[in-house]
Amino acid sequence: MSTRPTGAAGGGRLARLQSFDATDLGAVARRRLQLWALTLFLLVSTVVILSLAHLTTWLSSRLAGSGLTIYIAVIVLVVLFSIYTILKELELRSLTEKLIDERVLAAALASSLREAHALSDSGGDIGCRLDLHQMLETVLDCAVELLAADGGSIMLLQDGNELQTVCSAGRSAARGARVSFSQGIAGQVAASREPMLVLGVFDWEHYRDEADAPRPSSALCVPLLASNDLVGVLNLNAKAERPFSEGHLRALAAFGDHAGAAIARARRNDEQRLRSDQARHQAMHDPLTGLPNRALFLDRVSNAIARRRPEGRAVVILLLDLDDFKRVNDSLGHSAGDQVLIALAERLRKSVRAGDSVAHLGGDEFGILLEAIDAAEATAAANRIHGDLAKPFPIEGREVRFSASIGIALEHAGDVRADELIRNAVTALHSAKGRGKGQVAVFEQSMHSSALDRLDLEHDLRHALEGQGLDVYFQPLMQIPDLEVHGFEALVRWHHPTKGLVSAMNFVPLAEEAGLQPLIDRMVLQRTCAKVVELNAGILAGLPAAAHVNLSPTSLNEPDFVANLSADIAASGLEPSQLVLEITESVIMHDMEQAASKLRAVKSLGVRLALDDFGTGYSSLSYLRRFPVDVVKIDRMFVDEIEKDDGAAALVQAILRLGKGLGFEVVAEGIETEAQMMRLVELGCMYGQGYFLARPLSSTELSRFLSGIRRAS
Repeated sequence: MSTRPTGAAGGGRLARLQSFDATDLGAVARRRLQLWALTLFLLVSTVVILSLAHLTTWLSSRLAGSGLTIYIAVIVLVVLFSIYTILKELELRSLTEKLIDERVLAAALASSLREAHALSDSGGDIGCRLDLHQMLETVLDCAVELLAADGGSIMLLQDGNELQTVCSAGRSAARGARVSFSQGIAGQVAASREPMLVLGVFDWEHYRDEADAPRPSSALCVPLLASNDLVGVLNLNAKAERPFSEGHLRALAAFGDHAGAAIARARRNDEQRLRSDQARHQAMHDPLTGLPNRALFLDRVSNAIARRRPEGRAVVILLLDLDDFKRVNDSLGHSAGDQVLIALAERLRKSVRAGDSVAHLGGDEFGILLEAIDAAEATAAANRIHGDLAKPFPIEGREVRFSASIGIALEHAGDVRADELIRNAVTALHSAKGRGKGQVAVFEQSMHSSALDRLDLEHDLRHALEGQGLDVYFQPLMQIPDLEVHGFEALVRWHHPTKGLVSAMNFVPLAEEAGLQPLIDRMVLQRTCAKVVELNAGILAGLPAAAHVNLSPTSLNEPDFVANLSADIAASGLEPSQLVLEITESVIMHDMEQAASKLRAVKSLGVRLALDDFGTGYSSLSYLRRFPVDVVKIDRMFVDEIEKDDGAAALVQAILRLGKGLGFEVVAEGIETEAQMMRLVELGCMYGQGYFLARPLSSTELSRFLSGIRRAS
């Protein structure tokens, strides 16, 4: 066996695969045929020679001595060649056995990987395929077992020119060891991509064994290739009593091609699985908080309902909604709002047990799944959450505090679907929010009936809006004490076909929640503009009155609000100064900067603005400075007390003086008695509104009312 020294430590030698004669079974068969052909030729030649020698017996006795010599020479030659033939036959048989063993070994190595290779390349679910670690262990175990090795390792290519040990067996290199292409036998094999047989004891730095254990006398190192691309190298160490041969090297080299392809596929599968897992995680988790999203929460609730639990224990859902969360976004920005949600998510994680689930369902709404507890424990959990929320949230140098509304739904029997249980929790949450801030409500069946009634009412409201089933009423604003008409306020009324007159207090919040309020506001505005034009051209000709129309926060936030307002005024032919839009503090508080911008745009159309319910807000005076207000309406709560409460009278007088100083009109709302009206006159109030002066009137009733006043005058 020819070898090529490489200067390895410890006096060992290296032999590359190309240094061996590539003998195969075909070559051995040809050599055997040549050997027996030569043998046959020699035998024939011997027979011919002996026959010729026999024919010369008639010659003289001188030739008899020569014939004997020929006989002896031929016999010796035949014996020697027979010995040679036997030796060569034994050698060829040994070589044949080695080649057969080599082929059997190569076939066994290839066969051992076939199932793993097929599974790695399967078109089925990627989750069923072998991962990279499993494939590496399979490759190494096959090689170690079939070559009866003492141990081995697989090193994979890292960063283009470095190998790292990622899998080892027996007394082989330490896992994690790194070598460059210029280091050691593995580095040489990686650089040249040629298999090597190591002969002799080598002083390997990462070889691990006991001090008195025999070191391997030979080793194999073959490249792992996939489509001619280097994947890594496979190292095997022989047992001291069973050294490796060139046949082992050839078999392992062929195995390296199959193993490299299988490892490359497993690595691609791992990368694909990682991408798939990441995509699945992203699809089932909220990107902001990292919590499960609504879809995953629903799945976990379903699984919790399906599991058995102790008697008397229930699956419980808590739905939490922050109170006044929007003010953080409006005042500090959405980034601050995101910080609040992230901090809240972390607090909720810590407030529940290890087996419970917290989910971010969207916006400022969170869901909490509690398993195997009772109603008292659920309420205690809600109170614990309220306690955690009571602690301030440090946001952008400020401390922000929140309360939360919490709805609780319990499931005992296992006959309620997950979506139904969540729906019940939503119903309870709405009930909690209806009671005020920071409230907790546990679902009761009566709540579901109320929710269904609310849903039916919303449907009927949509139908009424589409079919002009909503009416606009008008309540006159009077100049006091002479009771001349100064204007009127437009109010929406709903006469339900079966429920009769539905209070605005019942359907306006429903309209806000259902997103119908902007449509209702625009309908009221359009009808009011048409009525103002009609009245000022007829009954009120020469002394036109202004109409007051209430503006909701959702309407002002509509992107096309100002453009639609301008179009509606132009379409009606109304003088813009004869329209007054009434806003409340809630309209302004949603987003002061945006509100100020929108209201300035409204003023630019010539429309006037009124601040309704003045005196009830904590910062109403600042609004008079920041917003272009033309009219201020004193809230009815002060008018109710004006006769018997000097403080209320003093506040009304202060507002009247403020109005005179700043140049805006002041209208007193809720005048119910003549005494209230006269007291307002004494304080200097010129305009009033209330049932004592006139009730809300339909369009026809308003025309008759105004005609009566004109005839009386």
